[in-house]
Amino acid sequence: MTAAMMCGRARHASVRAARYAFALMLSAVFTAPAEAEAVRLSVLMHAVAVGDGDAALRAALERVQSGSPSFIVVNGVRDAAESCSDALFRRRKALLDSAEVPVFLSMAGSDWMNCRDRRGRPAESVWLSLLREQLYGDSPLRAARSSKLRRQSALPAFRNYAENTRWSLQDVMFATLHLPAPNNHYVSAAGRNSEFEDRLIANRDWLKRLAQHTAAERHRAIVVFCDGSLWPLIRQPSGSRDGFREMRSAVQAFAAKVRVPVLVVQGGGNDRPEPPVIERQGNLAYLNLPHGIADLEIDADAAVPFTFNLVGAEHGAHQGQ
Repeated sequence: MTAAMMCGRARHASVRAARYAFALMLSAVFTAPAEAEAVRLSVLMHAVAVGDGDAALRAALERVQSGSPSFIVVNGVRDAAESCSDALFRRRKALLDSAEVPVFLSMAGSDWMNCRDRRGRPAESVWLSLLREQLYGDSPLRAARSSKLRRQSALPAFRNYAENTRWSLQDVMFATLHLPAPNNHYVSAAGRNSEFEDRLIANRDWLKRLAQHTAAERHRAIVVFCDGSLWPLIRQPSGSRDGFREMRSAVQAFAAKVRVPVLVVQGGGNDRPEPPVIERQGNLAYLNLPHGIADLEIDADAAVPFTFNLVGAEHGAHQGQ
């Protein structure tokens, strides 16, 4: 082989190497993950409690949809002062299903607690079962049909707990946890606390599975919606027992395990005069929302991943991590 031939081959090899390096550079540019966009959503916290139930819910849905949120979370479809009836729950479900934006439900204590039968006898567990069938059964809300909504009821051991759900968007996991107000439906009377005890087992298992999915799917933030207020600690009347004690510890352990920002959005009620703020305990934060509407934004790339705004309120936007 002549020196000229050897030089020619060397030049060709050098050109091929340069082209290969350039191709690798282009591949890296076009396949590099882009920053996830912030998720904007609206929370209707006991919106039916601010007036006529049907009209209040319809008005709230129309108002938040005008802002084009990614989805809506509704906590509470019945006010505690309203009578429990199939007709009422069918109307509320029809309203939620008519929304153009996906709607996800967070079960509230007012939805089923204090419900009675036709003779006026307590029938809470009966109504809870009926609600699970109506809201999550054979004809679930459109959000459940159009999104990758997962329910705890898919697990044979917890087939009664369809209200514990999870879904994901932009590397953020969203989940509901059935913790009703007031006091997590803890009943001190002997032999009458089976609902609380069984749901406690289910909720602990659900948190365990949420942690597993967070690790497997590499979520970078988590938002949990519930009705009862885990924080701040409230002094119980003398002789009363804190019904949120076990779940408070379970949620804290969950946050410590996942090691990503966790926000618990809970029903704070209207008995706190001060404007709500996002309180932080390490990577765990909580937000007590009053009755009404709130807009929430989650940006996993931001130094402050969670921000919110009370719709129609004079408080403005409040930030927290």
